[in-house]
Amino acid sequence: MSLLNQEISIIIPCFHSSEAIKNLLVTIPKKHEVVLVDNSQDEDLEKIANSFNCNLVVNKENLGCPTAWNIGAQNASNDFFLFSNPDTLFFSNTAEKLLEAVDKYPLASAFNPKIINQKKKQHFKRRSVLIPRSEWMPRRYPKADKEVNVLHGSAIFMKRETFQKINGFDNNIFLYHDDDDASLRLRKYVGPLMYINNSKIVHLEGRSSSRNNEIAAIKGYHMGRSRVYIQGKHEIKGHKIKNFIFAIFQLFSLEMLFSSRKRTKYIYFAKGVFEEIFLSKKNK
Repeated sequence: MSLLNQEISIIIPCFHSSEAIKNLLVTIPKKHEVVLVDNSQDEDLEKIANSFNCNLVVNKENLGCPTAWNIGAQNASNDFFLFSNPDTLFFSNTAEKLLEAVDKYPLASAFNPKIINQKKKQHFKRRSVLIPRSEWMPRRYPKADKEVNVLHGSAIFMKRETFQKINGFDNNIFLYHDDDDASLRLRKYVGPLMYINNSKIVHLEGRSSSRNNEIAAIKGYHMGRSRVYIQGKHEIKGHKIKNFIFAIFQLFSLEMLFSSRKRTKYIYFAKGVFEEIFLSKKNK
């Protein structure tokens, strides 16, 4: 059977994401399974899921993005997974072009489509806190399919068996850098990572949840904790002192004076960094 006839399971974590999800679902072809994993017990999301015939899993508490993806995979029925953010939009052939890529690059472990932001400019992940500067991709964007060193978490495509080989995403991460961690494990244990130029999504960047100080605090805190944890996991030298200095630097930036959201984010980023360095048992 041609892979183009295969259905895929699109797995999406949600946290107060009803508006974004509604916009996304109208762009997904109906033949594909959609698994929504709700971390916010959002009643509106239940109505939307019913309207679009989605598989909805509701967590009793906010378990974070990687755990939600893992739960979604457990509830998915197809052999191909596309892990997506709520603030994305698909093109009509997004999934089909990724399925073509599986045939074209049989040694590859996972794939990113071309990612376009709301300004219609390409958004490409060329670096990571887990890889040395010497391994960063060039600043120019690829104009053809290309092997990459790290995947962008807004849309990651892989086989179910590949997902199982790396034991899924790291449940110790609540939010941020889970894609970096999975990228390194995919490269190490399965095969190369590929960017696919003719498969496209739009990523609306930061619209997965409401934009307010409460959400900024959650994001800042977990960004700080995840950064320290993931660098410790991958044995990055000097990661504690480097992150401590970075957190202090942000606290004294000019943005602290002029943006309430940035101020909240940077304060909670520092809180997350300090707690992961000084209080977490994993770093003692």
